[in-house]
Amino acid sequence: MIRAAGRLGLALLVATPFALGLTLAPVGDAAADSHLARIELRTLDPAVGGPGAMLRAAGVLRVTGKQVLTDVELRLRLSRTRLNSRGELAAVSAGRTSSRDGAIVAQQQLPGRLAAGSETAFELAVPLDDVPTLGEFGVHVLSVEAVASSRNGFGRVTVVRTFLPWVPAERDFKPTGFAWLWPLLAAPVRLADGTYADDRLATELATEGRLGRVTAAGARLGQQVPLTWLVDPALLETAQDMSDGYTVASADGAAEPAVDGAGAQTAGSWLERFRSASALGTVVSLPYADPDVVALRRADLATDLMAARGLGETVSTAILDRAVSSNVAWPADGYADRATLRTLRGMGMTSVILDARAVPPELDLSFTPTGRADIRTANGELAGLLYDPVLTDALAAGADEQPLLAAQRFVAETAMITAEQPGFGPERVVLIAPPRRWSPPAELLDRVVGVSLQAPWLAPVAVDDLAASPPPEIDRDPARYPRGVRRDELPLPYLDAVRDLRPRIATFGAVLTEPDTVLPGLDAAVLRLESTWWRERGERLSRLTGTRGHVIDLQSRVKVLPGSYTFGSKSGTIPLTISNELPQAVVVDVRLTPLTPRLEIGEVQPVPIDAQSNVQVEVPAKAVANGLVLVQTTLRTPDGSAFGDPVQLRVQVTQYGTVALFITIGAAAVLLATAGVRLFRRAAESRRTAEEPDGRAS
Repeated sequence: MIRAAGRLGLALLVATPFALGLTLAPVGDAAADSHLARIELRTLDPAVGGPGAMLRAAGVLRVTGKQVLTDVELRLRLSRTRLNSRGELAAVSAGRTSSRDGAIVAQQQLPGRLAAGSETAFELAVPLDDVPTLGEFGVHVLSVEAVASSRNGFGRVTVVRTFLPWVPAERDFKPTGFAWLWPLLAAPVRLADGTYADDRLATELATEGRLGRVTAAGARLGQQVPLTWLVDPALLETAQDMSDGYTVASADGAAEPAVDGAGAQTAGSWLERFRSASALGTVVSLPYADPDVVALRRADLATDLMAARGLGETVSTAILDRAVSSNVAWPADGYADRATLRTLRGMGMTSVILDARAVPPELDLSFTPTGRADIRTANGELAGLLYDPVLTDALAAGADEQPLLAAQRFVAETAMITAEQPGFGPERVVLIAPPRRWSPPAELLDRVVGVSLQAPWLAPVAVDDLAASPPPEIDRDPARYPRGVRRDELPLPYLDAVRDLRPRIATFGAVLTEPDTVLPGLDAAVLRLESTWWRERGERLSRLTGTRGHVIDLQSRVKVLPGSYTFGSKSGTIPLTISNELPQAVVVDVRLTPLTPRLEIGEVQPVPIDAQSNVQVEVPAKAVANGLVLVQTTLRTPDGSAFGDPVQLRVQVTQYGTVALFITIGAAAVLLATAGVRLFRRAAESRRTAEEPDGRAS
């Protein structure tokens, strides 16, 4: 009966193009989906066909247009012959060809009328032993289509295409080597002051969260496959810090205070799971916070790259308590210009992970070569680890896509790679690298891991073995760096602003008596600003502003207290007060500069100030003239660098200087003598008048 249905399907297949020509224009996946209906394929078992298997495809037909559909039939098709190349597979996947839709092997009639917006479940099944076209090892196109009557007539209203690898009972192929990279990276959520921007990482670390899922899948795969874990040490450090309790900052401008984070137990549990999962594999420590290596090199911040590499290795080794490698670079998007590759080699890097398109073969090849090349630089060779970009794209399917189709595309691609050269064997090694911030749906992860553990065309190979192997004898072009990738770099003005934080931090550290308790955290905060995460994130400017503000706030806690003073003597001291609100002692120098020449200021020795205390400093001064004097006061580090913002003091000078004093005394003496002479003359005149006889009386 199945064979009869197949013959009927062949007849329908011959008739269908004519019907489509009269009613509906031939369409690919996207066009059909957006027109009348859409198929969501939710089940496809098995992922790999073989003798004795029952092929089952199930899902939902959803009417997306405004028309009512009648006489609806679902059909399962398999191509009569296997695909010839990965290029042909890509064309089918993109909907650029329908010639591989093949024969109908199963069908289901849906009852009644399907109204606009409705959805109906379907299930199609066929024993693969009843499909005569399945013979040699290879990849066949599997299609699920819906045909129906609408106002436009009868014909196909939607189709979804995927692939079914077929493995015969007698295997006429050798498995190809496949090496796995397994990335664990996350957004830098820790702020410069030790609080957290939000609690999103706790969600990601949970068992059902992004990092929880990826870690669990890696643990399962790593039981049989030699995984190489690519880990951001900042993620490990953050998870460890969270496990002891942490604080989440309030939103910008919010009046609410910071709150305790809710993921302490989650973070601690994830860290333990990762330690266990990675125990059987290799751990590669990326530079701390996964810096944008090309952008930093272009901004002359190679010293930050070296600092990030050293810090990353230290953090990873301490937290995992095991040996880690820090000699592997992974530029963003898998591309780096030649100057950056030279810099990486000069830093001591021995391997670099690149997109295979970054150093393509000079000639078009009919097969997928080993993902290995020697990258020559002026500082020596790097072992180029070239991952397959098509496999990466298949693994990158998001929640808005059909994860089953993406997973099946990945499965088909790996089978097709082996089918290209079925007799070559595991000496040809293909590198698989999921996206940098991989967030796979659970359905995709389950299928990819399950097939990778069971597919007979996959031979597991360690990435270390791939790096140590000689590259194939294939001429490749020099490393490419596309313009589009360069446009995605962290912008130079942003990195210039990040660079300006360095001298501020160094100046602050110069006054501390225990700088090692503060500066490493600030240096790490700067490195987190240089992460690839901020390439396309508007949040980077607010994070930069917050980090700068924190450094300025720390500096402002050591300051001269403003005030007004009266200087009432020829020479003496000004009682200046310096405050230290930091939790550790500092040593500062103080400089006072009068803005008018009425006051001369002496020198002050460096001033030690205990934590959380004020110190009064007696600053020697000498009066030159009376009046108000504005004095600019600046704190400096012991080595003379300016520290913090200047403070103006008001000093009222009320005593004269020496010259003015002598002139005043002389003037007073003259006035006193003049007054004395006048008094003497008046007294003498009075006596003479009293002694004279009154002549007119006689």
